[in-house]
Amino acid sequence: MVNSTVLILVAAFVVVISGLFAGAETGMYQLSRLRLRLGIERKLLSFVILGKCLRDSPALLLSMLIGTNLAHYLITSIVTYLLLSKVEAAYFAELSATFIAAPILFVFGELIPKNLFFYRADYLMPFFAPVLFVSHKLFSWCGAVPLLKFMSGIFGRLTGSDAASKTVTTAVQRPRIRAIFADIREEGVLSPVQTGIINRLVNISNTPLRAVMTPINKVEAVDASSDYSALLKKLKECAFTRLPVTDKQPANIVGFINIYEALTSPEKFTELYNFIKPIRKLQANTTVVDAINIMQRENQKIVLVTKTGRGEREKPIGIVTMKDLVEELLGELAEW
Repeated sequence: MVNSTVLILVAAFVVVISGLFAGAETGMYQLSRLRLRLGIERKLLSFVILGKCLRDSPALLLSMLIGTNLAHYLITSIVTYLLLSKVEAAYFAELSATFIAAPILFVFGELIPKNLFFYRADYLMPFFAPVLFVSHKLFSWCGAVPLLKFMSGIFGRLTGSDAASKTVTTAVQRPRIRAIFADIREEGVLSPVQTGIINRLVNISNTPLRAVMTPINKVEAVDASSDYSALLKKLKECAFTRLPVTDKQPANIVGFINIYEALTSPEKFTELYNFIKPIRKLQANTTVVDAINIMQRENQKIVLVTKTGRGEREKPIGIVTMKDLVEELLGELAEW
C-alpha cells in the first residue's frame, strides 16, 4: 500500500513537471521581451537566468519538448505498473492506463498550464527560470538537445524548409511583434503616433495597392483636348499638381501632366498632348512596399493601378501617388 501511495505521489509530481514544460512552451512566446530586458538591467537573478536560457530559443524549446515527452512516458509507465498489480492481463492494463493517463495529462499537463502561462507569462517564466535552466543544461549535457538540433537541421535541408525559414518566421512573428509594441506603449516608451507608425509598418508588407488607391471613378482627371482656360479652371477646382490625362473616354488614361508646367509654359496651347508624360502601370495586387521601391527606383510620383481582365486586357481601376503610399506609414499628411 505504501509503495502504491508513493508511486501515486510521484505520478502527481511528474504531472506538475509535465505541465511546467508544456506551459513554458507557450510562455516563451508570450513573454514580454521589454520586461525581460528591464529585469536583466536591474540584475534580478531570475531574469538573468531566463535571459541565458533564451539566448538559444530553439535549443530551449527542444529541452522543453524532451522534458514533456519523458514526463508523459513516466506517468503512463507508473499507471500501467499500478494496474498490473490489480489485473492479470497486460494488454488490459496498458489500455486502461491510456484511458486514465490521457485525460489527466491533457487537462493538468497541457490545457491548464498553457492557459496560465499564456496570461501570466511575465510572472511565471522568471519564477520557474531556474528549473528550466537546470533541465536545459542537463538535456544539453547528455547530448539529447545537440542530437535533435543536428537531426532537425538535416531534415530541414532535405525538405528545403530551411531556405524559406526567414520568410516563414517573418509571417509567424507579426503577432508577436504587435504584442511587443503594445507592451512598449504601455511602458510609455513610444508615443501613440510612433506606435501607429510601427503598427502600419508591420502590416504594410501584405497591403495591396487596391486597398490604398483612389478608385478610377473618383480620380480628378483632365481631357487631352483641354486648352489653357479649361486647365486653369481645373486648377481652381482641385489642388492636385499631377493630373491623369484621358483621351475621349474617362477610362482611357494616356498619361499625366504637371499642371503647373503646362500653365507656366510660354507657348500657347489648345490641347495637352505636348505636355503629357507616360504613366507607370502597376497591377492591383502589387504590395505597397514593392510599389514604393519601384516608384523610388524609377522616380515616379504617380502610377496607374490596373487589373487584368478577360483576354489579358488591362483595365485601369485607380490611381496611386507616392503621397498615398507614404501616408500608409506616417498617417494622414496635411501638405505634400
